[in-house]
Amino acid sequence: MRFALFAAAFLVSATSSMAAQVKLGNWNIQTLVYAGDPHTVFPDDYVRTASDFTDLKLWRDQAGADVFFLQEVTSPAAINEVFPTSEGWQYCISGQFSKDEAIGTGPVCTAAEIAPPKPAGATRSQYTAVAWRAQAGVTVGPVDDYTALNVKSVDSDGTIRDVRWGLDVSLTAGSTSLRVLVVHMKSGCFDDRVNFRLFTVDPATTPPVKDACETLGRQMFPLHAWISAREAVGDAWMVVGDFNRRLDAGAGRNQDEVLQAITAYSPGADGHDRDNRQDITVYRAPYKVPSSCWADTLDALPANLADADNYNMLPIEFFLFGKTARTKLDPTSERQFAWLPSSAADPKRLSDHCPSTIVFHGQ
Repeated sequence: MRFALFAAAFLVSATSSMAAQVKLGNWNIQTLVYAGDPHTVFPDDYVRTASDFTDLKLWRDQAGADVFFLQEVTSPAAINEVFPTSEGWQYCISGQFSKDEAIGTGPVCTAAEIAPPKPAGATRSQYTAVAWRAQAGVTVGPVDDYTALNVKSVDSDGTIRDVRWGLDVSLTAGSTSLRVLVVHMKSGCFDDRVNFRLFTVDPATTPPVKDACETLGRQMFPLHAWISAREAVGDAWMVVGDFNRRLDAGAGRNQDEVLQAITAYSPGADGHDRDNRQDITVYRAPYKVPSSCWADTLDALPANLADADNYNMLPIEFFLFGKTARTKLDPTSERQFAWLPSSAADPKRLSDHCPSTIVFHGQ
């Protein structure tokens, strides 16, 4: 049975207006599976109850975004638990789901008249996605895959595994367009060194590696390539998602190495730029603001290094955007929505990540 609606043709236009203000959201909904799914992503994953899904929808509404860019969702059926089509939501999940399920190519997009597909087999994987309110005043589409971020990684036993694809989403509010890349970058290198030499090497020409920081470094070439292509044609662009990187952790006058790779500005010890590519101005939100996500449940006086790292409140999720998009986005509107009051059980039963939003101004 063929479930995929090919997203290049999936243009959903909501009610038009002379001027539109659209709230864009970012949310990693930790290892989200559909209710009753007999399988989980990881063996020790918490199995959500009906009341947990109810609270996730409440949290969704507290954030109040018209469009959510998502990470760690495992299927359209899983997305439907939090963004049900019966409540006027529509959504597309990465074509990596299509590939893994052997149901076609391209992102799978679901509207009210379509039953959201469930995954087959015993394996559950994490994907990027986008969900939006059908009457949000925004047109969503085309939606395409950006497979170049899948530089693959190697397990300790030599098994080569895929890493997550990007999802390339076009939004239009009124006559104003925004090109968005939804990402969930390689985990495990939150603030360790990333080798500069990886920034300018096409990972398609080199084999995958075991080290998380090298894998993240190998993703920098295709990430910069997507941004550079948008800059070349004057697009208003944004990269949003879980970067698994504390971009505010750069030491002194040197910005974080991931930002160096994205901007193509990488000063050496002598202060001169080592990267010969054209520099790109990149803004980010939040900007040097501690995360409030689950801050009330963490120990502010950690007793050891492991607890101290767990308490590290530098964010790893961001909205990144260029000069053209800067005129259409309000960085001061960026806000994170913590679940309050919270208990020690809440991060597992809901998500260890909190939604955040930013306002996009259409005309």
